[in-house]
Amino acid sequence: MTTQEITLPPITPRQREIWQWIADYHARERIGPSVRDVAKAFRIASPNGVMAHVRPLVKRGWLESKRNIARSIIPTLEALSHAAE
Repeated sequence: MTTQEITLPPITPRQREIWQWIADYHARERIGPSVRDVAKAFRIASPNGVMAHVRPLVKRGWLESKRNIARSIIPTLEALSHAAE
């Protein structure tokens, strides 16, 4: 059985900081943070500002988020295993 290496597109240092915070929050609370939680933690003034960071992370496969469902911003399993390496 061969181990398949997981390769995710690179992210910026700021995106990495936000991703790590979301991953830590999810591990601690067992639920994803709200957009307001992220905004408060990073002193981002608006929900749209948070989503400007979250959307690229979802697109690159680092996060998953379900539209119109509260607290659905969570790290993907691929990203968690990639970060552990």
